[in-house]
Amino acid sequence: MNLHARHASKTSATLYAAAALTLSLVAQASAEDNAASKHYVLPATPENVQWGWYDINEKPRVTMKSGDTVSIETLPHALGQIKPGVPMDEIVKLRKENPGGGPHSITGPVYVQGAEPGDTLEIHIIKIVPKQDGYNFNIPGKEFPTVGQLAPEFPEGFVRYYKLDLAKMQTQFKPGIVIDLAPFPGTFAVGVDPNEPDARAGPPIKDSKGRTSTLRPWKNGSNMDVNELQAGSTLYLPVFQRGGLIWTGDSHCRQGNGEVNLTALECSYKEIEIKPIVRKGLKTEWPWAENQTNWVFMGFDEDLNTAMKIAVDQTVNWLSTQSVVPMSREEAYALASIVGDCRVSQVVDIRKGVHCLIPKSVFVNYKPPAH
Repeated sequence: MNLHARHASKTSATLYAAAALTLSLVAQASAEDNAASKHYVLPATPENVQWGWYDINEKPRVTMKSGDTVSIETLPHALGQIKPGVPMDEIVKLRKENPGGGPHSITGPVYVQGAEPGDTLEIHIIKIVPKQDGYNFNIPGKEFPTVGQLAPEFPEGFVRYYKLDLAKMQTQFKPGIVIDLAPFPGTFAVGVDPNEPDARAGPPIKDSKGRTSTLRPWKNGSNMDVNELQAGSTLYLPVFQRGGLIWTGDSHCRQGNGEVNLTALECSYKEIEIKPIVRKGLKTEWPWAENQTNWVFMGFDEDLNTAMKIAVDQTVNWLSTQSVVPMSREEAYALASIVGDCRVSQVVDIRKGVHCLIPKSVFVNYKPPAH
């Protein structure tokens, strides 16, 4: 599969046929959105959490309407087995127990009525409430020489556990260094893309049961590690399976762009409250998002340069089709170069990630729509 050719051939109309969304979300809202919504709770019980694999044949744990809300509880890696006091040799053992699958504990799936392949799920991240324990580790480079940006330089691995001060939303890295928490879901996915390409690096995409590994980010989201997806942000994902099928896990409480040693400040959530809305007229090929200050466009590929091209292409496509301030594709390319901020999301998930930010502040007459 030639990703370069495929990406280049996609037109703005295909990617964002309804990019005028920025001014017309209210007009697009369905009757479901306006009806009295219900709230659901999805606890991280053993039957609701899977370890490292997406299985579209899993029975939905919650079935909800577009515009309803759900609070999802998450677990630390390996079904919660990585917890304070667990030594490195046990972390290595757990990693080897699930070959090919990700270390992530993912809660779900959530089925959204009316979501069909070709639609877009607009997912509002309303609230994130962390639990009090966090950790960071890199596994031994002598056994995993390609896992982590400098893995061979750290042959023994390293793990440290942190107690999170949730009143101050801080943690102490060590005496003299205090880190402000900024929680976001490292892994957030809808049901898998049936046309996802075969692995070009790392273990196979699927196992013998047909399940898809959580290791890699892709068009359905998954292990994106985009730290802009904090409470108050909105994520747009293309739907590939009926009902959307939403999972989340790999919960982070802070991460630098790049996630260079393999993990962030990993944690888990008492709840991440989300509101998914089905958008029939909005066509999306790759994940994108927005928060109070920026529009965020993403690209993923085993080659970092290709990931960058995808993210820039998405940025230019959106700018050239939005209706806040209409512009040509040439003007969009120029604006992306002048004000766009393209960042390496992560380099440790086999498929590398780039996300490009366009600041809303440059659109001087832009008024966010009321949801």
